[in-house]
Amino acid sequence: MPGVPDRPAVDRGLELPEADDAVPSRHFEVRRSGINGQPMAMDRIDETVTRGTTEVWTLRNGGDMTHNFHVHDVQFRVLDVNGERPEPALRGRKDTVAVPMGATVRIALRFDGPADPDVPYMYHRHLLSHEDDGVMGQFVVVEKGQRAGEVPDHAGH
Repeated sequence: MPGVPDRPAVDRGLELPEADDAVPSRHFEVRRSGINGQPMAMDRIDETVTRGTTEVWTLRNGGDMTHNFHVHDVQFRVLDVNGERPEPALRGRKDTVAVPMGATVRIALRFDGPADPDVPYMYHRHLLSHEDDGVMGQFVVVEKGQRAGEVPDHAGH
């Protein structure tokens, strides 16, 4: 079986983000009851990220089952699992990662997509029944110096 390089080759002109490039860090405690102790609220923006930045997100599973964590609009690099180098299957481009019970997974994400302070993206537990239970959050991507805007009215949804 061929070895897996430490840094994957460039894919379609886009490199995976590196932790050394990261500006802020964020922590997400994932449980069946919500993320960071809060269930999803459609009228709330949970995080604001700046377009063009790389961040390190620490995902901690404090629950009683594996949680698959998915982030919309980005692909990311798994930096480590419980402080250890990820297994080969986790070393490529990802948009979802399994976080086992009691585990901590750190990921590096680069936000190069469109910026709009009024249009949120989601991060969530990637299991439909848990999405229904509110294990989701929203973030907006803004230009440098911009603030999060207003969440659109979702009446009737």
